[in-house]
Amino acid sequence: KLHGGGAGKAASIQSSLQAIAEGVPREIIIDALQQPVLICCILGFVLNFFSVPLPAIADTPLWVIGEPYKIALYFLVGFYGDHRVGPNDINRMGRALGVRYAISASIILIVVAMLPFEQMYRYTVALALLSPTSSYLIHLVGEHGYGEGLLRLTVCSGFVSTLVSTIGQNMLMAVFNTML
Repeated sequence: KLHGGGAGKAASIQSSLQAIAEGVPREIIIDALQQPVLICCILGFVLNFFSVPLPAIADTPLWVIGEPYKIALYFLVGFYGDHRVGPNDINRMGRALGVRYAISASIILIVVAMLPFEQMYRYTVALALLSPTSSYLIHLVGEHGYGEGLLRLTVCSGFVSTLVSTIGQNMLMAVFNTML
């Protein structure tokens, strides 16, 4: 269960977001707000927030389209990715993923040990923090023309992240199942 401070926390969050927004160029915010993934995410959130039911005529086709997409996306990353990496590339990926997983592990330990939430919420946060790198990053790097080298490393890192995260999440779920 969440604990106290609703209005004060909301004001604090709002002032933090405003400070961040003031430091970000307007064109970056506008570009981000025009991304179809974000638009769909926000639309889904708003419909959920206002308890607007999704009619079965829309729900079923979206599920049919979305379910195989997840699997197909990871197949395409494995199949089309340029996985020819040299020692410097492996070093860069290792450092980036090492930092990412070290930060995630630290936060997971704090969440599981200290947050005043019910156990199931803490476990859910821990599993989310151990999720693979977003495939959306591959799209952004490619779309914004950061170069073939960075795109290749992003795809390879996403592939390795998927392997590490999937194994890690399954191990974590096994540990959590023994604790429930």
